[in-house]
Amino acid sequence: MEENQVSITLPEKIVEEFHLENETEVIVSIKDQKIVIEPKNKVVGNQTISLRWFLIPTLVISGLFLFYLFYSDKNQIALVGPYSIANFVLSLGVLSGVFSFIFFFIKGKRNQITTQSKDIYWRNFPAILLSFIVILVFSLLVFFKVIGLVFIGATLDRYTATLLFFVFVGLVNYFMIYSALSITPTKLTNLLIFVIIGGVLLSMITNKDYQWWQFNFSFLGTIEAKSSWQFNVTLMFSSLLMVALIDSLFVELQKAIPHSKQLTILRVLLTLTALDLGAVGLFPYTETGSFQGIHNQVAGYLVYLIVVLILGIKWLLPKVSKEFLTISYLIAVTLVAVVVLFQVVGYLSLTVFELLAFMLAFSWIVLLLQNLQKMAQNINNTFQVNVEHIPKKESDEI
Repeated sequence: MEENQVSITLPEKIVEEFHLENETEVIVSIKDQKIVIEPKNKVVGNQTISLRWFLIPTLVISGLFLFYLFYSDKNQIALVGPYSIANFVLSLGVLSGVFSFIFFFIKGKRNQITTQSKDIYWRNFPAILLSFIVILVFSLLVFFKVIGLVFIGATLDRYTATLLFFVFVGLVNYFMIYSALSITPTKLTNLLIFVIIGGVLLSMITNKDYQWWQFNFSFLGTIEAKSSWQFNVTLMFSSLLMVALIDSLFVELQKAIPHSKQLTILRVLLTLTALDLGAVGLFPYTETGSFQGIHNQVAGYLVYLIVVLILGIKWLLPKVSKEFLTISYLIAVTLVAVVVLFQVVGYLSLTVFELLAFMLAFSWIVLLLQNLQKMAQNINNTFQVNVEHIPKKESDEI
């Protein structure tokens, strides 16, 4: 049975971006009920580069680790502790991962390798790099904390320790290289969610006062809290990530919709919201000192900005879906109800009020960013092409 042949003309933007000018074949596949067209040489390329390059820094760092063990005449080294494999991974391993991230991000920006990070701008790079470092260090700390509880007092000889160190550093480098090559606005949003939720939960868990919730949510960032820096740094890093994400999204949106006053106002309001979130962490809650009351003021401004955004979103973003508008208004009504239950009725405690307000506002911000991503994707990277059926006689001649 002969296959029906069709002809599809690809847009010029796709041909130039994927360097298909001299190509005669592409890979066509079906994924999640979608037709996916990929350059033929892309499938093998990415994995080969990743496997080759994450092994090189891993071997170099592992060699330095083994040399140090010989130089310091250490026959046994602890798995975790002050002088341990864990400490070397958190220092040498993280340093290796940072250099790998920077190296591959630069290569991607120069179009020397295939990457999804081409739309990430240099001005946003420091915030993104710091965020990945925080996530990496946080993950390693939790991992080695668990390992320390499972293998109490475990020590290894220098060769076994080097092999284990090699595995850990290899995973670190692979994670950082993969991240550098695959940063997209969608992943930045997921990163933002992880940083905020992970940082807040870590602050709750490590707080020395397990009754912190009897004070208020902001207590996690006060000097009385054991790990207040984690809570405050979480808010400041989240602020930087939001600014980077907003910048990336609106550059793409304003390419397709130039000179839009609504988009400009929305961008300014979202940027102010992000900066205000950072200010909440920068000025912790205190009842004494020169910064007394500033925390409450910036937290209040954050609420006002969210309310203005929700009420004005229909005008600021005319093409937004009805579902998102409905959810936005439901969140606004819920926020008002929470305020009434706290300030008027007195039913909610301060901690519950702050937690509910924070979760509702953060959820809406994430939904808005996801809608902006979808809009930018549909405008700039979605194309309508014509499918031309080739008659069977013509195909036989070909």
